[in-house]
Amino acid sequence: MTEPYKIRLNTADFAVLTSAVFTIAREMGVNMERTARAPIYFSAHDFCTSILTTDAELVALAEYIPVLVGATPFAVRAVNEYFRDDINPGDVFLVNDPYTMDAGNQMADWCVVYPVFHEKEHILWIANKAHQQDTGGGVPGGYNPNAIDVYAEGLRIPPLRIRRKGRERRSVVNLLMTNVRIPDVQYSDLLSLIGAARVAEKRLDTLIRGYGEKTFRLFLEDLLAYGEFLMREEIAKIPDGKYHSEIHGAVEGSPSVVCDLTVAEDRLIVDFSKSGPMSPEFINSPVANTHSAVYQAILQSLGRNLQVRCGGCYRPVEIRTQPGTITHATFPATHGNCTNFVAKQIIEAVWTALAQVAPRDTPGGWGSIPYWVFSGVDPRRNEGYGSPDFQATASGAGALWGVDGWSTNGPVICSGTLYYPEIEVCEGLYPMFWHRWEWAEDSAGPGQWRGGFGVHNEWEAIADSQPVYVNYAADPYDYDPSPAIEGGHRPPNNHKMLCMADGRQVDNHEIRSSKFFALGKGDRVVDFVQGGCGVGNPLDRDETAVQKDVRDGLVSIQSAKEHYGVVIDPETLAVNVEETASLRAERNRVSRS
Repeated sequence: MTEPYKIRLNTADFAVLTSAVFTIAREMGVNMERTARAPIYFSAHDFCTSILTTDAELVALAEYIPVLVGATPFAVRAVNEYFRDDINPGDVFLVNDPYTMDAGNQMADWCVVYPVFHEKEHILWIANKAHQQDTGGGVPGGYNPNAIDVYAEGLRIPPLRIRRKGRERRSVVNLLMTNVRIPDVQYSDLLSLIGAARVAEKRLDTLIRGYGEKTFRLFLEDLLAYGEFLMREEIAKIPDGKYHSEIHGAVEGSPSVVCDLTVAEDRLIVDFSKSGPMSPEFINSPVANTHSAVYQAILQSLGRNLQVRCGGCYRPVEIRTQPGTITHATFPATHGNCTNFVAKQIIEAVWTALAQVAPRDTPGGWGSIPYWVFSGVDPRRNEGYGSPDFQATASGAGALWGVDGWSTNGPVICSGTLYYPEIEVCEGLYPMFWHRWEWAEDSAGPGQWRGGFGVHNEWEAIADSQPVYVNYAADPYDYDPSPAIEGGHRPPNNHKMLCMADGRQVDNHEIRSSKFFALGKGDRVVDFVQGGCGVGNPLDRDETAVQKDVRDGLVSIQSAKEHYGVVIDPETLAVNVEETASLRAERNRVSRS
């Protein structure tokens, strides 16, 4: 058993300081919400804010987009290594490139790295990472499904100083903004990232002055060590052994994501070395992205009840990869959609391995997201726009033992923290009209505790003079959500369709093949977004819970009978108790034989 860690700091001071640093991280996020111009920031919250030690260990984070957080130490280490002794108060650094010192996970996610000094001593780092409306490259919006290499995906930013001692390097910033399609908005959003870091710097300086630098440094050591102790304690509860999982796609040529998970007392080895080769699709995962996805998977399962989540929780976890595989992409492989795929598969491969030994502590798989990235010029304002279609990223969460999955809480990389813009806001920002955005019937995986529901998403291009450009950004290989635990079922497949104004329909196959479309007035996008996996045998689900879902239009009468063994009268929607008992008994008898 792991030896309890004895906090050296006064217990009350430790509690107050812990609360304070996490509050400062959250305040950075609130500052960004209120100062950013792009809806991807202020509405969707597609960013993360974090505080790190000078050695790039996470001290505190705000729970915005989890898959971004675990990559921020890589950005800080790259800046540290590149600039070494030339780091000053007021400096601001920017980085996005995953192939320069493993500094990033996805180039659309720019990371501002900001040093915090106290009494001329460099004591902490701030790392704020946020998804950009555009990042240059071959298509607007930063997702280029036809890219042949990383250069076609956008502007590569190695560790770069954009402010020296508080003064902006105008020529450098001008170079960046010249290479994106919406420079005025993105410059404002860059200032939002920097402004949030400056707010945190002031708060941290006040905190350190109040307690003294010696006490604060002791607190940092205690916090990280305590986080390590908590995670080791959780790992030690799992029987030692090796647990194997593989995630395969339905489409020919899909590289498998292979996880070998070893539990050795209070240590965890997560090995992806046997995963398949890199893909020609743009989902290859750089090493920072893979690490971040693994950390997220563990914190959402073994560590979901931890009181403190910091870099110390990562210390007992060793991650192994093999360069040249889909889980360790190497230059110049395309990777632009890696934070959605194959990060999702990495998370779920870890869960699938854990479910073999800890099924009641492991989430069911989440639905995949069949979304577009749209862009163009809104003729109402003669202003450019670009964004993922967040309304189509609303897949369902997997169930947990004893709890149904959350509906419309995907993608899994966000873990329910992604906010969906109000339809009226979208219609004001983009030349589109939404016909439907509602929970999709029978979209959840059945189980004793069913998965959450996905959505039926349908919108129409309404601009006369300007097309709406859409890039295909869905899972290219149809990887099944996983795991469906202890008899739970997977959800039905996603479905995408374009209904053109001239009456022509473009189906899944053609969409996957063409990947890029220009929509004119009256053309419609129709998406069926799957829900999450179920947990437990659906025949054990409470009959009244099934009946309620039928009455709410979420589960059809046919599905109630086929999957749950519950017979419901189509006129009264009452449960036929006798027929239900008979049907369930027969189904259970067949399954046991």
